[in-house]
Amino acid sequence: MDLLIILTYVAIAWSVFKIFKIPVNKWTVPTAALGGVFLIGALILLMNYNHPYTYHAQKAVVSIPITPQVTGVVSKVTANQNRLIKKGEVLFELDQTRYKARVDRLNADLITAVHNIRALKAQLDEAIANTSRVTAERDRLYKDYQRYLRGSRAKVNPFSESDIDNARQNYLAQDAVVKGSVAEQSQIQSQLESMVNGEQSQIASLRAQLAEASYNLAQTVVRAPSNGYVTQVLIRPGTYAAALPLRPVMVFIPEQKRQIIAQFRQNSLLRLEAGDEAEVVFNALPGQVFAGKLVEVLPVVPGGAYQAQGTLQSLTLQPGSDGVLAVIELAPNADIDALPDGIFAQVAVYSQHFSHVSVMRKVLLRMTSWMHYLYLDH
Repeated sequence: MDLLIILTYVAIAWSVFKIFKIPVNKWTVPTAALGGVFLIGALILLMNYNHPYTYHAQKAVVSIPITPQVTGVVSKVTANQNRLIKKGEVLFELDQTRYKARVDRLNADLITAVHNIRALKAQLDEAIANTSRVTAERDRLYKDYQRYLRGSRAKVNPFSESDIDNARQNYLAQDAVVKGSVAEQSQIQSQLESMVNGEQSQIASLRAQLAEASYNLAQTVVRAPSNGYVTQVLIRPGTYAAALPLRPVMVFIPEQKRQIIAQFRQNSLLRLEAGDEAEVVFNALPGQVFAGKLVEVLPVVPGGAYQAQGTLQSLTLQPGSDGVLAVIELAPNADIDALPDGIFAQVAVYSQHFSHVSVMRKVLLRMTSWMHYLYLDH
């Protein structure tokens, strides 16, 4: 862009010499040259300082890596590549045989468990009745035993020692039967009373397993998380898809605001403020300038981000990683929406300082846009 200013000044100076027929000598040429140095230098400094410009800009979008929640063999893949699809549409499907079989087995186990609980309740009723019966029998034998004891204390004992001992043994044996029946009743009662959230524990466990199995079965159909599109779909039926976060099988581009991420020099921070007006030109749209607004300046420089490692970290001095990133939001425009995501652009931001100098920046930006017809590299 600086070269455009110099060439413009040279063209104006040459026109002045020709139109006004100024003689070319040792006084006029140095005067025009020195005047151009001071004039152009001052304008460039004021313009670059107060109205930053960068050709490192890109129409950026956030992508979502699609990784299946379960593992399996791909059985079906969407044919809607590079086209807008709605939230919930199928992206691909995995073979469901294994997951459906587990759901069916757990359904059968749950039905069996429910019937078992009903059987336990019937067994509990039977145990209660049996306890009542053996208790009544024990009470009868206890009375007989007491009757034998009272007879043994009488002056004339009508019972022999053997009769008394048999009565005692019969009572103790029946008392053991009662204790066994009570223990069996308590065991059945404890199984029925092992509750989780108001439901018998075995049934609650099977319902939880069934819910998990049903969820896994549903995850064999991978759907679009939002409106958007998929591109470069490389999976095909028969591909083995693993539920590993580091191995996504598809990239989904959600529908989102069209914004430009621009990288400015660090000294541009002196004039970059959220809310400033901005203009953007694209290499793919020569001659067109699009209005926008500076939304924010990101609070971190990419080259200054570090992660904990097993070795000491040195400074990141890679070229191109020291710029300040700013987000430019563009007004809705059909031409911009038609551009591929990730396409390059040039951005100029206009601050409130020396606003009259911004006219020159706008003119130069439009000249840059027209130059895109020439297929020139930066």
